[in-house]
Parts: sequence; C-alpha cells; structure tokens
Amino acid sequence: MRPLVDLVLTVALLGLAVRAARTEPRRWLVGVLLLGALWAALSAAGVEPLVLPWVASVALGLLFVGNGLRLLRPEGRSLVNLLALALGVAVLVATVVSIAVFRSGQTGPPVVGAVVLLLPGYPALALVSYALYCLTYRRLRPRPEPAAIIVLGSGLVDGTVPQLLAHRLDAAADAWRTERDGGQDPLLVPSGGQGDDEPMAEGVAMAAYLVAHGIPPEAVATEDRATTTEENLLLASEILRSRGLGEDAHLRVVTSNFHVGRAALLTRRLGVDADVTGGPTAWYFLPSAFLREFLAALTLHPRTNLTGLGLWAAGTAYLAYAVPLA
Repeated sequence: MRPLVDLVLTVALLGLAVRAARTEPRRWLVGVLLLGALWAALSAAGVEPLVLPWVASVALGLLFVGNGLRLLRPEGRSLVNLLALALGVAVLVATVVSIAVFRSGQTGPPVVGAVVLLLPGYPALALVSYALYCLTYRRLRPRPEPAAIIVLGSGLVDGTVPQLLAHRLDAAADAWRTERDGGQDPLLVPSGGQGDDEPMAEGVAMAAYLVAHGIPPEAVATEDRATTTEENLLLASEILRSRGLGEDAHLRVVTSNFHVGRAALLTRRLGVDADVTGGPTAWYFLPSAFLREFLAALTLHPRTNLTGLGLWAAGTAYLAYAVPLA
C-alpha cells in the first residue's frame, strides 16, 4: 500500500511542478515540487527516506571542500576559502556520523538530532531543489521578439573583457542577430559600472566589444553605473523607459549559464518582465560559481528558509528521539 501512495504522490507533485513552471517559471517553488516528487519516487522504489538528504549533504560538502581547496593556490588563500573548506569538512563529517548513528539502530544524544542531521540536511535539500529549478528554467524556450536585450556585467580583467564576459556578450549578439533576421530591431543594453580596480565602466567596455564584433552603435545603449545584478536590471530598465519602452514590454536578459536561475528570480522580484538566458562557462568554473549563486539565492527568501529550517529541525528531532530505526 505504501508504494502506491508514494507513486500517487509522485505523480501529483510532478503535475503541480509542471503547472507552476507553465504559470510562472521564475519561481524556486518549481524546484521544491520536483524535489518532493523525486523523494516520493525514491520512496516508492523502496529507498530509505534519509538516503536523499544524505547524498545531497555529501554533494554539498564536496562543493564547499572543492571551493575551499583554492587555498592550495597562493592567489586563493583567503578567509572565505578557509571557511568554505572548514564548512565542507564539517558537513561531510556530520553526514558520515549521522549515517553511522542511524544505521546502528540507536537514537543518539541531543546533539546528534539537532546538529549532525539537521545542519547538513536542510541546506543540502535546498541545493537540490535549486538545481532542479535552474535546470527546468534553462530548458524553457525564451519568448521571441523581445523589445530589448540586457547583458549583465561580470567584471573586467586589466581593463579588458575576459572570456566569461565575452561569452555573455557573444550570446547577446547572437540573440540580437536572430531577432534582426526575423525583422525585429531590439535595443542592446550592456550593463555594468566601474569597480575600484577597473580603468573604465564595464558597460563601456562591453559596448565597445559589441560594436567591434559587428553590432551597429545605434543599436547599443550603455548602462555604466550598476554594481550588482539588481542594479543591472533596475538601471537598464530606466534607460529603456527613457527610450519610450513601456513596462509591459518583455525583455531578454543575457548572463552566464550558472547565473540564469538567480537572475530570473530577481527579474520576478523586481517586476521586470524578462526571459533570462545564459552563455557558456568553462566546466572547471561551474561548481564554485554555482555554489556561490545558490548561497546568494538563499538570501532572497529569508523567511521561507527560516520556516523550512524550523520544519526540518522538528522532523530531525522526531527522528532522533522518537523513531527507532533498527
């Protein structure tokens, strides 16, 4: 009977995820529903309920360790990397201890339920749900005929456009050419301010790159003040409004593939009607970049995550103190 209930729950959650993605794909809820469906499907297949958070915790710990191992390179020796390495090791140790305790069939002391299982479990499951949301969103085809294409800045290196930013600009230029071939004439808005270590604003260098690669100067409107993704979107939108584009016009936002998920969350939060697409990123850069994006995305939903943490704590306490697993 239990497998049948789990199977029905799997189908129901998948249906809700599909509906949520069609209604408004720029919601983390899509990933949460897919996570629930995955968990129910594993349960229907006879997999123990704690296997998913354990596996997710190991993945989270390895991501932190991998990011922290930059300490091995002289240029990567920083307090942030040291904390990442320590946190990754702590997550892995906590997960191994929790597996040993629960496999032994004995409930552990309070610290086991409140720390060993609790701390790795919730952020690890949140990571899986965020990854599922990002993968789902990136599979969606952006709407055609955007009124404008905004390119998010990512920093200059020695005053020049680095490969990461070049990939964003190339993707935006390709999108512009596709629209032009279809008879449209969207405005390109490279967005980025000037950092303390930069000789010029990112937006200025980005605009020069686009023009040098065949984009007509009159098709480019430079935004040169933004210092965050949120400012990129808000200040670029101001430029578009000054050009006569109404708030009901839908836009295309181009960034790096690892940044698509959080950028989409921000467009929805700011009320910007936009589809977000991403340029390619070197494979070795993706794990640490995605981890940073996940941690930044967590801060967008503080109340939701505090509530989820409380529910996870309650469930953890129940497992640790009330349920013999032998």
